[in-house]
Amino acid sequence: MGKGTPALGRHEVAEWLVRYRPSGMAGELWDGPLGLFVRDCLVRLDSVGVASARRIATVLSGLAAWSVAEGLPLDVEVVLDPDTVERFVSVGLVGDANRGTYRSVLRRIGPKLTNKAPWEPRPEPVCRRQVAEPYSPAELAALWRDAGRQSTDALRRSALALVALGAGAGLDGRWVTRIAPEDVTAAGVVVGEPAARVVPVVAEYVGAVDEFAWSCPAGEFLVGGRSLSRNRASSLAARVELAADTPRLNCSRLRSTWLVGHLDRGTRLPELVAMAGLKGLTVLSDLLPYVAAS
Repeated sequence: MGKGTPALGRHEVAEWLVRYRPSGMAGELWDGPLGLFVRDCLVRLDSVGVASARRIATVLSGLAAWSVAEGLPLDVEVVLDPDTVERFVSVGLVGDANRGTYRSVLRRIGPKLTNKAPWEPRPEPVCRRQVAEPYSPAELAALWRDAGRQSTDALRRSALALVALGAGAGLDGRWVTRIAPEDVTAAGVVVGEPAARVVPVVAEYVGAVDEFAWSCPAGEFLVGGRSLSRNRASSLAARVELAADTPRLNCSRLRSTWLVGHLDRGTRLPELVAMAGLKGLTVLSDLLPYVAAS
């Protein structure tokens, strides 16, 4: 419906149709069963604006006239059957520049006007989460540098641990604030739910993670102290003081950086999926544009 076009109820559409005559169609054809068929379809549709009603009437009139010529009964279940619609568009409109419009209109109204015609229900829209962009090596180096320059020891420790566990073990906000000193082992970091597993730490961050575990105060997590808040990671990341040209600290971007690093190194997909706690390959496929060409 166009902006500013008033919605018409069924009765208003029916009144408009009394005056409507398709251009190029013989009066006797429209005044017979064909016109009755089109008018009945329009009245049964939900409220539409004048422009929409006119467009639908034009399309339906063309389909109905073609159906009559093909010897088909003017039965809505036959005329608006998906196969009939497709044959009409493909055969009856050869060379017509409006074929796409006709098909779109008929596919939209067909399921609304029929009960038996085999129109497939439209799939539910899938909202696909956009993958977080990984940091470049220079950006990651800047984050590590600035994380070590915080105004308090507590914030410095948290910032460095966020980077080390994110870029070194792929832990984002779901896990990074739940790692206790005893979870850091020779085999890697023991991660809990969701997707419990052991994640080997990337070599360049092993020393830092071991140091954080060794020096962590009793009863605290490596990141976030004793807090169990689900938003603790994002809250801490937002407090980290960074230089003007350093990108914002983001746990999802650190995880993407870790994933891309493994893809660059040729880590086998089954092992990477298990280490990352993934349920499929969608995230990895979305990150392929960031993988260095071999």
